[in-house]
Amino acid sequence: MKTNLKFKSIDEVEIELKIISACERKQKSDITLSQIFDFLAESIELSIQTAGDNSQRGTLNKILGKYKLAKLFSIGGISSVNQVPGFPPKNDLGDENLALLRLKTALTAFKLHSGPFGLHLSYGVLDKKQWEKVHSYLAGFLFGYIKLFGDEKLRFQIERESKKERMHLERKQTHQSQTDTAVQKKPEKNQNGNPNRKWKNKKKNYHKGNRNQGGNQK
Repeated sequence: MKTNLKFKSIDEVEIELKIISACERKQKSDITLSQIFDFLAESIELSIQTAGDNSQRGTLNKILGKYKLAKLFSIGGISSVNQVPGFPPKNDLGDENLALLRLKTALTAFKLHSGPFGLHLSYGVLDKKQWEKVHSYLAGFLFGYIKLFGDEKLRFQIERESKKERMHLERKQTHQSQTDTAVQKKPEKNQNGNPNRKWKNKKKNYHKGNRNQGGNQK
């Protein structure tokens, strides 16, 4: 039975792919693992290799594209309501390990890419954040066809490491906030030293005359 997975970012997709790479795995249907990896990799590659040209799309298609995209984001994932067009491909491209490497490379390339971005067949022109959501939803849909064995322990370890990193970041931010507050509250020092001891720094007035001009006066 297919599992419904939901990812919100490329980072989450990479974490899941790390688990998939480390575990024993098999396909849940007649869709092979190489098809899954290659299809997602190709989608990511096309989004960063070709620039979008929305002028060739008609007004109706533009309106429908915006509606479909808004519906996709409201659902938060791909389901039976919005199936993936063109999947699975007719031909299995073959080697699972090569397809997995291609997908990892495509994910890294997407993270480093700043634009321009390609034209989505259904949704039209998308920016990087929109493309990231679309790729993440697609990954969740496709990875649901993969059966993993022994992934529970690895997921626990990754979650524990992630929790430690979050706690470390929170402590660091708290410490920085306290430091900034202390700096703001710190009183400004008097030019002559401690502001609480101004009387020690006051110049004394001498009324006995100038000793450098005639000495002591009687």
